[in-house]
Amino acid sequence: MAHSITIETQSDNDFALLKGLAERLGLPVKESHGSEVAGSTDQYAALKRFAGSWRGEETAEELEAIIYNARHDQQRDIEL
Repeated sequence: MAHSITIETQSDNDFALLKGLAERLGLPVKESHGSEVAGSTDQYAALKRFAGSWRGEETAEELEAIIYNARHDQQRDIEL
């Protein structure tokens, strides 16, 4: 079973040290450089596809009250 770990460094020296240690241990190394973590762009695009919003006249507090007031919580007799 393969395991992976992501270590984000801000220092080139720290990156070189960790990469060198992994190589000395004979571990495969995959690099990614830049300000974004690999795959975060894809994750953001997926979030935008599934998350939504709408424009309405209600405030957040009014929407919260509507949702809570629409609940029908009642005691039920349940035999286990």
